Amino acid sequence: MNPQLQKMVTVQQLDNEITEVQSLVDLIPGQIQAGEKELEGKKGDLNTVQQKMESLKKQRKQFEQDVQAEHDRIAKTKGKLPTVKTNKEYSAILAEIETLKNKIDGIEEKELDVMEQLEELEKTVPALEQQFNGERQKFEEYKKKKEEELRRTQEELTGLQSKRQGLIDAVDPKMAVLYEKLCKARGVAVVPVEGEICKGCFQQIQPQVALEVRTSPDKIHQCQFCDRFLYSIPKPEEETETQTAVPK
Repeated sequence: MNPQLQKMVTVQQLDNEITEVQSLVDLIPGQIQAGEKELEGKKGDLNTVQQKMESLKKQRKQFEQDVQAEHDRIAKTKGKLPTVKTNKEYSAILAEIETLKNKIDGIEEKELDVMEQLEELEKTVPALEQQFNGERQKFEEYKKKKEEELRRTQEELTGLQSKRQGLIDAVDPKMAVLYEKLCKARGVAVVPVEGEICKGCFQQIQPQVALEVRTSPDKIHQCQFCDRFLYSIPKPEEETETQTAVPK
């Protein structure tokens, strides 16, 4: 194989490896983010209970304020008793006080119901917290593992990119520029020929070109359709024949 083509084949193989490693580097942060989202979802039951408890506490506080307000009205109403002049007015004030007391009883009954609900919900919190903390611990371990995997993969990527730079620097500058342009435009710059098919664009190339790619490896050929550099992969039987051939 032409030395320059061989170098580009090697660079292409390395570029393929870099692409795979880069895809993993790009994937890991998303995996961690998905784990965080899943963890937040698992906190849903605990959040629901906590939110309901907060709502009940607000209701209880409002009931306490309402009870106090009614007690203030009772006190104010009782203050009128010394000033009444008739039994009718006296009875009316007592009736008003009794109504306020009944209202307080009703509010306190509702408050008691809220307190019972709070007590039942509070009993469920420890188990929910324990369950969530277990899930959070699992996620933290997963996150740590993924971050370590990301660190190793980034180091691997840096090493491959450095190696790649050294290889591309060894390619003829004009060929290297064309290689980079093809990579940018086509994704892959160097591809094998299978029969008469370019494995880059899968078009059938000229039979003579396909023959020369196989029989004249020192020449450099490009696909007439996609411009990619072409090379031939020897068949197993061809390799065996080459290795076992005895010079006359």
